Amino acid sequence: MNENKRIRVGVIGLGAVSNNHIRPLLSLENVELCALCDINEEKLQKKKLDFSLDVSLYTDYKEMIENEKLDTVHILTPHYLHAPMTVYALEHGLDVFLEKPMGISLSDIDAIRTAEKQSGRRVCVCFQNRFSDTTVNAKKIIEADGGVLSAYATVIWNRDASYYAQDLSWRGKWATEGGGVMINQAIHTLDLLCQFLGTPESVKASCQNHHLEGIIEVEDMCEGLIRFQNGRQALFYTTTAFDGGNVTSLYLTTKNHTIFIQNEHLYLDGEKYEMVETESEYYGKECYGKGHQALISLFYQAIRGGYEMPVDTESAQYALRLLLAAYQSNGTETVV
Repeated sequence: MNENKRIRVGVIGLGAVSNNHIRPLLSLENVELCALCDINEEKLQKKKLDFSLDVSLYTDYKEMIENEKLDTVHILTPHYLHAPMTVYALEHGLDVFLEKPMGISLSDIDAIRTAEKQSGRRVCVCFQNRFSDTTVNAKKIIEADGGVLSAYATVIWNRDASYYAQDLSWRGKWATEGGGVMINQAIHTLDLLCQFLGTPESVKASCQNHHLEGIIEVEDMCEGLIRFQNGRQALFYTTTAFDGGNVTSLYLTTKNHTIFIQNEHLYLDGEKYEMVETESEYYGKECYGKGHQALISLFYQAIRGGYEMPVDTESAQYALRLLLAAYQSNGTETVV
């Protein structure tokens, strides 16, 4: 692609995470936000006003793609729409920046990867926590010490009935959200486990609905043991039943060190580690982290320069495969 060509972008879906995409887009040179799409016209008008945007507004993503001569789209819609919208965009010659998860089923993964291969266009999946300060600094320590030997992860959040009431049309339902705490909150941490320990081989897990029974169909708690192809293993526990806030932690052991990440803090052998910090900002909720700027910037560098995607579908699929296997497990070891 011509280095000076402006890349024309559309954003589909204007929920809470959309600010984390729009603000980085507006900061990039030769990237032009041309159109917004959402089925809610009030959201469209509000977002246009909030950012003082000169963009076209659509309630139909197909109409937007067909009319706007776009180069890329950011897809930030409910989970069940991720795969069909991505496939449609790829088939119409667009690269896609896709919010997690890739979809809600193994067939969604296959559909996206097949369309990506056939179209010659590319998909980047939004696992922004790979680019957080804690992850980047921990990775340097791990690589210098020969890799991770074992790990455990906890994702302890608060999501009460009012959270689900905001999006009753799709949240909390197997058919549309595809799961609960695992696919929505814990997937980022599962992705980091895969990044640090390798390709998952099997999982033995138990998922339950304890504090929102009768309100949501999906799980609000899950724990399990993951085995990786290299023989390593990791434990995880995740819940949305904690009413004290949102706490995510990751404990990793290497040959010579213990590494503990808690939210945006990093500890090495029990002592707080002075991280080399990036200049990225928090664009939305702090629990989203501040990796969106770095990841979105790398996505457009990859498009412009023909480089590898910073989070390609090959590596992004494993966190989803892992959690889908956990749902199937019900206490028995299940192949990922």
